[in-house]
Amino acid sequence: MGNMHDPTFFIIAQRANLALFVAAQVYGVPLEEMRKPTRGRPRVARARQIAIHLARNVFGLSKQQLAAEFRRDRSTVLHACHVIDGMREGSAEFDSTLRWMEGLLKRAAGRAEA
Repeated sequence: MGNMHDPTFFIIAQRANLALFVAAQVYGVPLEEMRKPTRGRPRVARARQIAIHLARNVFGLSKQQLAAEFRRDRSTVLHACHVIDGMREGSAEFDSTLRWMEGLLKRAAGRAEA
């Protein structure tokens, strides 16, 4: 991972925080709870998993980058992505919500809708 003098360091942090903010808003979870080092309530943990998944899928952050930004280990990041992928495959409504959130993040980051 980069150091504080590397502009990439700030871009990665900004993108992770953007995903965290969107998931917190959509799922009605306080941002402060999502940033805590503990797992927290199931609703908080699920919103955090969604944020991790969004940051990986929309911004292409690596497991190492995600682990650092979300203050989790890489196995937790991997688990989050697998859980959300499974939920997405099992529910058209959930998939639609994630697609909407992905589009929102792309627009917020100034990227064209794919």
